[in-house]
Amino acid sequence: MVAPTHEGAIDVADERSLFQKRIAFVFAADFVSLGLFMPFFPVWLAAEGLSADEVGIVLALQTGLRILTVPAILQRADRAADRADVLLLMAFASAVLVNVFFFVGGFPAILAATVLVCLVWAPLVPLTDAIALSGVRRLSIDYGRARLWGSLAFVAVNLVSGFAIARFGIDAFLPMMTAAFLVAALAALAAPRVGRPRFASPLPTGPTPAPVIAPRGLLRRLKPGADIAPLMTTMLALGLVQSSHAMYNGFSSILWTDLGYSGTAIGVFWSVGVIAEILVFRFSSGVAPRLGVRTLLLISAGAGIVRWLAMGFDLGFAGFAILGAFHGLTFGLAWVALQATIASSIGEGRIGSAQGVGFALQTGLTALATLASGPLYAAFHGHAFAAMAVLSAAAILIALRYPQRSGAGGQTFEPS
Repeated sequence: MVAPTHEGAIDVADERSLFQKRIAFVFAADFVSLGLFMPFFPVWLAAEGLSADEVGIVLALQTGLRILTVPAILQRADRAADRADVLLLMAFASAVLVNVFFFVGGFPAILAATVLVCLVWAPLVPLTDAIALSGVRRLSIDYGRARLWGSLAFVAVNLVSGFAIARFGIDAFLPMMTAAFLVAALAALAAPRVGRPRFASPLPTGPTPAPVIAPRGLLRRLKPGADIAPLMTTMLALGLVQSSHAMYNGFSSILWTDLGYSGTAIGVFWSVGVIAEILVFRFSSGVAPRLGVRTLLLISAGAGIVRWLAMGFDLGFAGFAILGAFHGLTFGLAWVALQATIASSIGEGRIGSAQGVGFALQTGLTALATLASGPLYAAFHGHAFAAMAVLSAAAILIALRYPQRSGAGGQTFEPS
């Protein structure tokens, strides 16, 4: 192989820098809407008169139905001339459809509107992840440093929306959501365009996941393919860790509201967690390869057991803020582990499909956990969070029972 010239090296460095800046910008815009939706959509649902059971149904159904569309959209994106085209279509469809919330009222209509909007909105982040991993494979960009800008945007929107809702009430939620979806659509215009890979995509060095233990019916439904099937054990354990956030996403803001905390305080609780997540993404490129996916998974799940058990008590403002920092471990480490699993094991031409399978498995588990969260919260209030600790414990059992095996791969750089 001929060594690159100094000028060629500069060109690659410039291309890497531009790609990382553009994908970081798209991540930030994607998470503007998430930073508003996740903390305050359940509060808005409650303000619209929905019961805890109905809130759980709305959140669970819109989550579960994503399984029917997101994997198919990600597979279609792998076959498209450029994944950015699919991202752009989904982003603008979301920006248009979110306006339907202004015209609905009552449980059935709100449920239908939520499902409609989320079916086109849900693919944005996994599509952006797939584009980012192409940058990892072709240009060796730092995924964590790009992804952290999404978390920064999440924090900023948490704080701003918390202040706005504390000042103007929950009626401010819908106008802010409309603006947030428009931001994501406009930012999609800046998504890097890399086209389909023109060269065989060598696998980077990384561990080979353990054998499959997922049920055959689930595998047939997800259609992971021979290259993705060996990842299913790891994805299952990581999906359990992520699904343990279901009650937090759906009912933590309601819990804090019931305990008397203001919208500003709720924004702070969420923001502290995402700041911790940002630190994990910032330093993940140096730490994750040394620890390995299995260790990341065990740390994440162990932190989840502590976090969800502690949510059953009124810890005060400082206590809930400190507990929020566990989000960097329970969510951030699990997310890094999933991306490391895909990047170390899947060729670039199938990255979107792998993201779709991981998303579907995680989403299906989260939907079930969310559906159970409504009745559990209605019956046990804050102590219902202990049920989420069970999911984290199950992830630990899987990780210990099916440890990953070491394996060799190839380079991470691929010419574009």
